[in-house]
Amino acid sequence: MDEIRLQGLESPLSVPELKIEKQEDDQAGNFGAMLKEAISEVNRLQIGSETEVQKFISGESKDIHTAMIALQRADSSFQMLMQVRNKIVSAYQEIMRMQV
Repeated sequence: MDEIRLQGLESPLSVPELKIEKQEDDQAGNFGAMLKEAISEVNRLQIGSETEVQKFISGESKDIHTAMIALQRADSSFQMLMQVRNKIVSAYQEIMRMQV
């Protein structure tokens, strides 16, 4: 029978080093600032829609279309904000489930 020879690796396997760089505060601050800006915009749209509805109810404005469009914009913005919140919460929960 022929001999079976096991040949070792000429060089040991090298494990790539994991380099973790500290994120600059600007990058982390940008997300927070963007989120605050989005919340402020949604709040502004909701206040604007309430104002349009009050104008219509009081008879100051006869245009129901403007009030309905303002309400729909505020609702759409709020729904999108809630979806972003849900994704953030989901990502946080996924990270918390990771084992170290």
